[in-house]
Amino acid sequence: MTFVGRDQELRCLAAEFERARAGLPRLVVVEGPAGIGKTTLVQRFLETCGTGNVLFSDGDEGEALLPYGTLTRLFGGLPAQIEAPATAEPPDPLAVGAALLPELSERQASEPLCLVVDDVHWADAPTLRALTFCLRRLRVDRVMAVLMLREAATLPGPEGLRRLIAADTTRRLRLHGLREPEVAALVGGRVSQRAVARLVAHTEGVPLHLRALLEEVPPEALDDLAQPLPAPRSYMMLVLAKVARCAPPVRELVGAVSVLGMSCPLHLAARVAGVAEPLQALEQAVREGVLLERSSARGPVAAFAHPLIRAVVYRDLGPAHRSALHGRAALVAEGEQARLRHRIEAVAGPSPELAAELAELGRAQVRLGGFGGAAEHLKAAAELSGDPAPLAAEAVEALLLDGRVDEAAGLTASLPEDAHPAVRGYALGHLAMVRGRVEEARAQLITAWERAGPPESGLAARAAQQLAMLCLVKAEGRQAARWAERARDSPGYRLSIDYNRFTQLTGLAVSGEIDAALAATADLPPPASATIADLDALLGRGLLRTCSDDLAGGLADLSGVVAACGERSVPFRMLATAMLGQVEYRSGRWDDAALHTETSASVADDADQRWLSPICHGLAALVPASRGDWPLAESHVRAAVAGADSVAALAHGCSAAAHLAAARGDHAATVAALEPLQAVEVHDIVYEPGVVQWLDLFIDALVGLGELDRAETCLVAVERLAGRRGRRSALATAARCRGGLHAARHENALADAAFTTALAHAGAGAGLPFDEARLRLAYGRFLRRLGRRKQAQSHLEPALGLFTKLGAAPYVGRCERELSACGLPRAESGASPLLRLTPQEQAVARLVATGMTNRQVARELVLSVKTIEYHLGNAYAKLGVSSRVALTTKLMH
Repeated sequence: MTFVGRDQELRCLAAEFERARAGLPRLVVVEGPAGIGKTTLVQRFLETCGTGNVLFSDGDEGEALLPYGTLTRLFGGLPAQIEAPATAEPPDPLAVGAALLPELSERQASEPLCLVVDDVHWADAPTLRALTFCLRRLRVDRVMAVLMLREAATLPGPEGLRRLIAADTTRRLRLHGLREPEVAALVGGRVSQRAVARLVAHTEGVPLHLRALLEEVPPEALDDLAQPLPAPRSYMMLVLAKVARCAPPVRELVGAVSVLGMSCPLHLAARVAGVAEPLQALEQAVREGVLLERSSARGPVAAFAHPLIRAVVYRDLGPAHRSALHGRAALVAEGEQARLRHRIEAVAGPSPELAAELAELGRAQVRLGGFGGAAEHLKAAAELSGDPAPLAAEAVEALLLDGRVDEAAGLTASLPEDAHPAVRGYALGHLAMVRGRVEEARAQLITAWERAGPPESGLAARAAQQLAMLCLVKAEGRQAARWAERARDSPGYRLSIDYNRFTQLTGLAVSGEIDAALAATADLPPPASATIADLDALLGRGLLRTCSDDLAGGLADLSGVVAACGERSVPFRMLATAMLGQVEYRSGRWDDAALHTETSASVADDADQRWLSPICHGLAALVPASRGDWPLAESHVRAAVAGADSVAALAHGCSAAAHLAAARGDHAATVAALEPLQAVEVHDIVYEPGVVQWLDLFIDALVGLGELDRAETCLVAVERLAGRRGRRSALATAARCRGGLHAARHENALADAAFTTALAHAGAGAGLPFDEARLRLAYGRFLRRLGRRKQAQSHLEPALGLFTKLGAAPYVGRCERELSACGLPRAESGASPLLRLTPQEQAVARLVATGMTNRQVARELVLSVKTIEYHLGNAYAKLGVSSRVALTTKLMH
């Protein structure tokens, strides 16, 4: 049949492809109802775009629960570097997405790549999450991704993909029906213009219905106004007419294929249908236009030409026949998941036995960290159970731990009004918690705790655990620790509770009881030999060590947890990655900190974790703010402040905004950013040293504005708490602030003594290079203004070296100005060449200088090789080098 119309859409696809050819990766979304011609349009474009470099796959309604089924067809398998998990659970989508980046880099080496996924609405969730993660990280790649789906607004998930589709940079093409001139060209003069008008009005120009009518209705009938045309909705009847012309064995084969999916090996369909001569049956089905024949290494494959055909056949089977076919399919289907799906479909009504089996399987997967598969099995168990609500609540929990918030919301909304109050309370409370609605979550979870029901349900323990985390984000540390203890002491407590030890230990840490908490973690194994359950406690200990100035211990714990936590939940992995980024920032490992905090913020957005997203964005703002990457820092600050609905989120958001203002030297903006924290009454988190850094920024800004009495009041409280806690970093910071305040009052002897005290604390093993550099800059500025230029230089030059190593460009500039004002000869240190580069180019250059290949750098930074090549080329040009050896030499000097 002739291809007609769609000229504008073809021009748009061609233009997007040319942009991709030029190194600007593009995403095109083609939307429209079934039969509108999405696939035909894209196939036509691929025929004319001049590239054979195409990856194509399509979603399959029958395989929607098969993890990575769509991705496997797209790439011919999972990336080679993805190791098979020890359990039966599929690999993590984020790891698969990261592993796809080098695959895409290889495939675009010779010519631009078109990556096409049809029927996205039927693709399996792990595939979509992996592709989303990958596509979001393409920067300068010659890749055009084309996604075809019916309606983006009703796409069930994941949330990150919906945001990617809705982004301003995504090109969306919505297809509408063909118009009369196009239909006239399609029919080629076989019918009159009046018949064309009838066809368009009757079919709304939908090509699939047009073709069906043209095949089934004689031309003279189309022009006969006395004869009513089949309605487009009667397409089902057209398909069934074709099926009816088939012999009984052929109809049985067609029905079996519809039960098995969009396509299946012919021998499996024959066994389900009980057909002795499957090749003959397939031949007639192909001749009638019901099935297609495809070949594979394992023999012939029977497939439907269009999902609508399969849907018509499947729905026409009738419930009894359909159930019987699924029962047979359960005996022959390949793979435990497929067999289980057919068993579920074969059941005619509630089946407590099958529900119990599915529930136990789901709970076992939860204990192993397989939250995605657990959710599907628990949902199915709920549907088959006589009392679905308790199992549905467990499925909600698994969905939330898997990061599938919208699906959890839909399942929660379907809970019956007369469900047990504890069941509804827990599901509604956990969902509200993840969405950042803290007070709503508290009310619902208290209901679940108080009305928990049978001990074996475990609802009391799970509700107490969520209340512990809720208290933590509300900065109620002692309450968090108490609820975590209640969770552990409650009947039905299970190791599947995801971060119980973390909340307990963190609650103790932020309420000042770090020593007691550390004593309780002394017998933990190293991360490399830890169990899944041990990682929970190690995450807590890593944070304890970070807050107590044991940065080496914190790095060891948290880097080990991040490396080993692939089988933990999405929120757990986000927390671990964000906490690792925090300790790396304090330790001066800013490239690593930027990588991990950026990753945690990105995953928080992709997985719609609104309760953690502000914290992750607040931490992600610190490195770019301190390095002077204003646009990136501003974007993170906006995200952190906009979502700050809890005290913990507010503290991190305000701190991030203050770091940005302080890096710019804007005292008024620093005070304004931190004013909201002055109104917070709770002590935990907000004022506890080592948790969120903001009080020293506030005092410095007040001093800079001349509000010395207010600064004094605030500083006295800081000094009192720092003295009680006895942490070197807090004592050094308080002394530095005291030195600045005395200097502003022209109390020079007192200022000198305070700065000297601060240096003594900072030199006693705190290991905070940025804090030390800021201290030396402040002391050097004070000494220079007293005319003690040589002494000033002795502090300013080490500060310049530390700032330069960190890449803290705004602070390097301040040091340079102070040293110039000293007017003395200086050691030939010079500013680091890295300061000429953007933060992205710096990260790439540093890793290349360690001897990494482009591919290794891409894997480390979770970017494509093409992006690494782009940044590396820019670094070469700016530094005046042309090789990796020259780059390394340049950076070493």
